[in-house]
Order: sequence, then structure tokens, then C-alpha cells
Amino acid sequence: MPVQTPDHPSPEPRNADVSPGAWRMAEHWPELAVAVTDQAIESVDLMLRGLELLVQRGRISEAEYQVLATPAHRLKHCGMNAQQIVRFQSGRVRQSHEKIDLAYVVESVLQERRDDLALMGITVRRKFKPAPLLIDPTLGYSLAQAMMEWSTPLGNHIDLRLDVEGEPPRARLWMKVLTDTPPVQSQVFTDNIQWLLLRQIAATDGGIDLVREVRPDGVELSAVFKRTLGTPTPATAAEAHPDAPPSTVFKTVTGAYVLVCSASAETRLQALGIVKQLGASADGVASAAQALAAMRDREVHLLVLDEVHTPADVSSLQHDLATQHPTLAVLRLVPPGSAAPTTGGTAPASVAVDALGTALGSAVMFTLSNVL
Repeated sequence: MPVQTPDHPSPEPRNADVSPGAWRMAEHWPELAVAVTDQAIESVDLMLRGLELLVQRGRISEAEYQVLATPAHRLKHCGMNAQQIVRFQSGRVRQSHEKIDLAYVVESVLQERRDDLALMGITVRRKFKPAPLLIDPTLGYSLAQAMMEWSTPLGNHIDLRLDVEGEPPRARLWMKVLTDTPPVQSQVFTDNIQWLLLRQIAATDGGIDLVREVRPDGVELSAVFKRTLGTPTPATAAEAHPDAPPSTVFKTVTGAYVLVCSASAETRLQALGIVKQLGASADGVASAAQALAAMRDREVHLLVLDEVHTPADVSSLQHDLATQHPTLAVLRLVPPGSAAPTTGGTAPASVAVDALGTALGSAVMFTLSNVL
């Protein structure tokens, strides 16, 4: 019997599909991940609504609701992280590298998450120096969020530092999670969903190096940014007095008023939830008439206008924006996959409706930073 060699391969099985266009599962894993996560998130939402209904009817207590809802929220968040990974990996994210202050980005994330961190009993100390760099604003915001997500399960005390050092200068965002006992290396270096998201964000940007390390008293995570602008700034007052408690004074959105205009109740509620988490005041309206009435009653700092689920009378709102409120900042919600042009600063002018959870918060923060 002749011996098969690489020049004489064994024949393919008779039923094998060897055509050039043969379907292969390995080429479709993103679609599989999207399908699984979409169904998981939808199922969790239905379960949470059912639990809320049981609470309203007195069938279960609030404490019982929390016991059941907590793992459901974790599952939903895991699915959302997987969605982000697929979105970044697929190349559908259109990046717009702009000059932003990383310190403001990180502070924005802390402001958005301050209530959640307080509920978890997590304390955060930070000391930031201005760190201007070139990065896509949404990507930078997602990175800071993902770093917090990765670190919070490891301990209840987090030290955050941001500085610019080296030649050429590099911005370095460093966080240390302090632990009561020496960390277990196998737990720190596991490639969980939060770490995979971090790695994908860094790979998508292409100019970020991530390092995680285990120390006797905690775990360290740092991100170094290659596209840093300028040189290190002089020492701040906090650095001149190292015994003083670390602190950061940055402008926040407290006191800002945001109006969300959408004919879709679901979109309004989702957008309002995101905006209010940032610390801003916000109201939702379903028509142009309601929007104009709100603008007559008080000063509006930002209008979030849904151009996918547009009110029937949107033309009157567009007219008044052009004639009566030409300087009002407007953030538009556009169809999935639409480009997000910028206004010339760091604030995107639009957010795709399918990316509210990952992009609206940062877009609102950057827009308000230019108008407050």
C-alpha cells in the first residue's frame, strides 16, 4: 500500500463540502456571540420585569428581590461586555482620534459610577495630573469604565493615579486595588470577560499598553498611552504636600439640565437613565411642542434629539432651534452604523441608537464640558 505524503494527500470524504465558498463556523463566531448575548439580555430583562411585578403584588419582599436580581444584573452586564467586545473586534467602530484630557475622562467615569461604588462599599482615592492625548473619546471612556469593572471585584479600596512621564512623554493611568491578604495569582491573571474587553479596547486603539501585576498588598493595573501630547506639567499642590489626602477638582455636570426628545418611550427611558447617572438633571419629552415648552420654562444645556424615532412635529423644533436657539448644544441619536461626526472639539455630534449604553454617557459628558 503506498504511503501518503504531503504531495499525495488523502482524498476528502465523499460528503465533504470543499468548495471555495464553503460555510465554516469558525468564520461566524461574532454572529453567534451576538445572538447568544442578545437572547441572554432580553431574557434577563423579562425576568427582572417579572420580579418587579412580584414585588408590586406583594408576592416577594424587596430583600428577596435583591437576592434574585443581583445575579440577573451580573449576567446582563456580562452580556453587554460581550457585545462590546464583538463590536470593537468587528471593526464597526469608526474611530475619531481627538485631543482630550484623559483626567477629565476618568473623572467622568467616577462621577457616573459614584452611587454604585458607594453601594458596593468601595472607596476610591485619586490624584490626577492633566494628561492630553489623542484618542477616540468613546474608546477612552470605555477603557476607563472597563478598568473599573475589572478592578472592583478584587477589593474595596482603590488608588488611582494619572501622570505623564518619560521621554517621549507617555500618559500612564495606574490603579491599585488594596487587599487585606496577598492576592491569588491564578485569580488575578485569569482571562475573564472584563480582561478580554480591556484587551480588545487596547487592541482597537492600537496605542495602549496594558499591564497587570500582583503585589503583596494588592493588585496593580496600568494603561500607558503612546499618543500623549505635550510634556509633564509642574507638580500640583497635592504633590507638593504628599501628606495631604489625594484629591481631584474637576468640573462635573452637576447643575446641568438635559432634555431628551424621542417618540420612543423605551429610548427616552434608556437615555434618561444614562444621563441621570452622570449627575445631571434630565427630562424626557415625546414631541416638539413639549420640547419647546420645556425650553421656555428653564435653561436647557443640552438637547438629545432622537432622529430615528422622530416626533411627528419635529420640523417645528428644527425651525426653532435654527432661529431661537442657534447656540443650543444638540446631540443626535442616529440609525445603527451611522457615522458620528464631531463638532470640532472633543464632543461627538451623534450617537447610534444601538450604542446608547456604551457611547451616550461619554458623548453627554464631553458635550456638556464644552458648554458649562
